[in-house]
Amino acid sequence: MPEVAPAPATLPVDTAPRKLRLPAFSREIGLAALTLLIILLFSILYPYTFKSAANFNAILRNLAFEGILAIGMMLMLVGGVFDLSVGAMASMIGVITGWLMKNAGWPVPLAIVTGLLVAAAGGFLNGFIVAKVRVNALITTLGTMGVFQGVALLIGGPGITFLPESFTRFGQAEVGGIQAPVLVMLALAIIAQYCLAHTRFFRQYYYIGSNPKAAHLSGISVERLQMLSFTIMGTIAGLAGIVYASRIATATSTVGVGAELQAITAVILGGASLTGGKGTIWGALIGVFFMALMKNVLIISRVSSEWQGIILGAVLVLAVAVDSIMNRKKA
Repeated sequence: MPEVAPAPATLPVDTAPRKLRLPAFSREIGLAALTLLIILLFSILYPYTFKSAANFNAILRNLAFEGILAIGMMLMLVGGVFDLSVGAMASMIGVITGWLMKNAGWPVPLAIVTGLLVAAAGGFLNGFIVAKVRVNALITTLGTMGVFQGVALLIGGPGITFLPESFTRFGQAEVGGIQAPVLVMLALAIIAQYCLAHTRFFRQYYYIGSNPKAAHLSGISVERLQMLSFTIMGTIAGLAGIVYASRIATATSTVGVGAELQAITAVILGGASLTGGKGTIWGALIGVFFMALMKNVLIISRVSSEWQGIILGAVLVLAVAVDSIMNRKKA
């Protein structure tokens, strides 16, 4: 019978050199670094106009509307869907709230609550059509975008002006030099980030966005959560319209035109994906700030409005292309 070599007392030590593993590239960090680079560059090129405190306050004021929309859009894209009606929803709710206060004589709190309830109902309608009727989200929200925008124009016409002072006082208030709409955006971002990162219920959206069929088989109520995400998005869009109307003291019927694409661009730049399953609220805010910064430097550089549209549209295409390339490499 052949002899068997005794087992070694200790396992052999692997002395082979190991490769250094670098942390995965984060689009949020990359975008933040690019944003800082642009700030440094234009601080040198335009030291008097760009570096002024008034200019940065203007950037913050102008990004609050898209920032609030982007927070809701990030939640949707994490779950693998999106909503193109958010800009029209914001316009409609701002006009409805303004009309109730000025023309119907409703108290300001009651008008605001009613506007938010209408916004939630509109979002629920989108979610029901997508989740239950199984109509594509693109087609559904394109259709409701036309409906909401039409209602806004029917009720508000060119806009409702001279809103009550008790309503506009909030939107124009400042705390530490920062306007209330920016503070609303930051407070909403903190709540949303906590929910997505630290609550079991909202983290289910990452599973749905990554693989809805597997999420359904694992016991997650995909349809219910999709309807909830549309409802939350509608409510957030309504809040954005109300806050904007409060800031400028006018409920404008067309304030949200194009805002949905800007929100989607900012969210994708900030780390979300059209295929779903990834993204953070802080990334969305970085993307919003980057977009607002781009608009600001284009204006300071005296770029015509036509070229501004071309450049911002190119940024959207580039963001989607980078997302697609990264998804293919990951696959």
